[in-house]
Amino acid sequence: MRARVFAIAAVGALAACSAPQPTITEATWEVINVWTSPDTPAAVPHGGSLAFGEASLAGTTGCSPIQGAVTFTRDGDTVAAKDAEAVTIDRIEIEPAPANCRAAWTHEQLSSLLVPGATFDLHQPNDSELTLTLRGEEIDRPAIGLSSLS
Repeated sequence: MRARVFAIAAVGALAACSAPQPTITEATWEVINVWTSPDTPAAVPHGGSLAFGEASLAGTTGCSPIQGAVTFTRDGDTVAAKDAEAVTIDRIEIEPAPANCRAAWTHEQLSSLLVPGATFDLHQPNDSELTLTLRGEEIDRPAIGLSSLS
């Protein structure tokens, strides 16, 4: 009987370890790094956050709200977020930062990257990390490093 209970517990533990990774839309993402050029610091002193829906983007730059529409794609075809390899900003609204905002650097970096038409490759190595890398010809392409808050 004890061996049977152990076997059931072991199967349950293995199932928990192989649980599917949360998709991009199942988390709120804290902005922890912004890479815009090799000589620019990456760590965000005061961060913002992003949350994706199947066709939307919302969050904050740390200074002002972000609202937008996005399209998720794989090989150029529109797909569900969970199947995507890239996301394109279709529409974005970011208000100017107040003069006294302590996250002004983060606000400026995000405002320069999150623009209509920008397409980002998605890289999610685990359920708590996500990197958005701007598509382009540069060797050192700009990117946004995110960490899951939920």
